[in-house]
Amino acid sequence: MFKVTKLVHLAADADASTGAALAGRLHEVAAPSARRVLVKPTLPGGINGGDVIAHLHFDDESHWRAVESDITAQLCAPEVRHIDSVGYTGVPTPAPGRFEPTVYRTLFVSVDDSVDPAVVERFESETRAMPNHIRTIGTSQLSQVHESAGSARWTHVWEQEYANLDGLLGPYMTHPYHWAHIDRWFDPERGPRIVTRLCHSFCAIDGPTITVAAPATPR
Repeated sequence: MFKVTKLVHLAADADASTGAALAGRLHEVAAPSARRVLVKPTLPGGINGGDVIAHLHFDDESHWRAVESDITAQLCAPEVRHIDSVGYTGVPTPAPGRFEPTVYRTLFVSVDDSVDPAVVERFESETRAMPNHIRTIGTSQLSQVHESAGSARWTHVWEQEYANLDGLLGPYMTHPYHWAHIDRWFDPERGPRIVTRLCHSFCAIDGPTITVAAPATPR
């Protein structure tokens, strides 16, 4: 499966109806080719998170390419000021428990090119381990970025689902595992900072957004 996530920043004079109208157009254009479409206004509290999240799942990259020019045409609207975008694949980690997600969160990060690959692997491993410690994280996925556009050369995307907003803004952000292991990759005062720029954004959802393959039939 090939995924594309775009964080759309609107012009300063755009209002909520502008974002809603753009989201509707993007959904209409993407739906015929995509397996799953989430296009929603962002919720307050993000960092470089934009005003609209467009999160699209395709069976493969060719299905994305078939609709890419139509999506780009919609995003050339005068109300669009800036876009941060990533294209990626990856393997989701199923939710530790069963719950209906209502919040989707994505984090774009740019890791410094000069960082030793072994250090990057440690960062990736510690990030993927977060659901083992922070039980409010539902299905999650950490992926290396195949194609990037926007304010940085994005190298990774880390996405999660939550039962509610409190699960993200509370236990996720304040958990000891987060500040003891993960924060050091972002904060030069806490450890060996390797992330030079990030986008943190989240929105409401209806139903799961991170597809997990069905388990194989036992033989």
